[in-house]
Amino acid sequence: MSFVSKKQLETNLWELEIAVPAEDFAKAASAAYLKQRGRINVPGFRKGKAPRPIIERLYGEDIFYEGALDSLLPDLLSDAYKEGELDIIAQPFDLEANTGTAPENVNVTVKVWTKPVVNLTKYEGLEAEKEEVNVIDGDIDAEIERRRERNARVSSSENPAVDGDIAVIDFEGFLEGVPFEGGKGEKYELTLGGGQFIPGFEEQIIGHSAGENLDVNVSFPEEYHAEELAGKPVVFKVYIHELKHKELPELDDEFAKDLGDYDTIADLREGVRTELLEQRRNHAGEHFESNVLEALIDATEGEIPPPMVEHQAKEQVRSMAQNLERQSMPLDMYLQYTGQTPEQFEESQHPAAERRVRLELALEKIVELAAIDVKAEEVEAEYAKIAEQHGLEVERVKKIVSEEDMSASLKREKAIHLVKDSAVAVAPKTKDEETDAE
Repeated sequence: MSFVSKKQLETNLWELEIAVPAEDFAKAASAAYLKQRGRINVPGFRKGKAPRPIIERLYGEDIFYEGALDSLLPDLLSDAYKEGELDIIAQPFDLEANTGTAPENVNVTVKVWTKPVVNLTKYEGLEAEKEEVNVIDGDIDAEIERRRERNARVSSSENPAVDGDIAVIDFEGFLEGVPFEGGKGEKYELTLGGGQFIPGFEEQIIGHSAGENLDVNVSFPEEYHAEELAGKPVVFKVYIHELKHKELPELDDEFAKDLGDYDTIADLREGVRTELLEQRRNHAGEHFESNVLEALIDATEGEIPPPMVEHQAKEQVRSMAQNLERQSMPLDMYLQYTGQTPEQFEESQHPAAERRVRLELALEKIVELAAIDVKAEEVEAEYAKIAEQHGLEVERVKKIVSEEDMSASLKREKAIHLVKDSAVAVAPKTKDEETDAE
């Protein structure tokens, strides 16, 4: 087998021509005959016993050519990729072979997509927005109030409903006297004042008591997602099973002590301030890294082959399907709700998929340009870390993740740190600046 030529059809797309010597093809055809003869019926012969010339006379002399080519193809293509110095990123397509000329030399032509070469206009000193972090007294007040809510004592109430109570209700909605889909619920626990239902609903429960039936008259918002209900006035028939009253703990030193290592409310406020500040710094750091990587993507030049984008889009769809399953919602149900076909949904993933592929290629390029490497002890330390996190033996982790993949992953992380650590943080644009930019 020998590589003949390669021709570039467009960026990252090549056509290869490969020659298969007659001797190699003849051997492969003989092997195909031995493999297939047991499945061929020939009058006058037991299965598997018919001579090859008889079979070829009956079914055509090229009956074993396809099998011969299939057996040769993996090595045929592998050798051609090496000789042609091509880094293939997808299965070949549009394969054509002149097997009709056998047993003379057989020529094969095939099209292949190759891994793109990207260029970075810049990867150090990239500018990216970073939020300033601060915590004001109002933030602390709100967080402490949330903790009071979480520690509230709930008891059944015989009094009329007030804001903040939990109403256990049955309800059914009617549009022009006809029940509408999705408008019914039983023993639903509705926190009054929480804004869970459409505007005006919760307010009309206030003042009523357990055991009462009432009509709640409201209108759906104009922008409501169900077009048949948007802006329409409806009536909900409501029955109140029970009212539960939440009693919040007093905001005193005892409450502070119950929440942890605090002696006073002042200690609690200082602790909450520290926690919120750390949370916001972490969030700002993550957001800054995301902005830096977006800037890196924008600094990456080069055309991305369609198969790479399509593969990444399928991975994103698969990942989202798994996340939806964990929330007890199959992907097909989600698509039904959003009015999309599987094809449309996958197509919608292409822009994000293209950027993700571009990012990975950029990080690979940085590893090359910055000569990033990892030591054997770093790889071993990462194996040990993963093993401890998942409660596995290190050898088990090594069977799951190859040393090559582990090394590549660590190099990728180092590339991200290089870009992030050298990046220049700038203040986020104001709304006026964003408007001017548009």
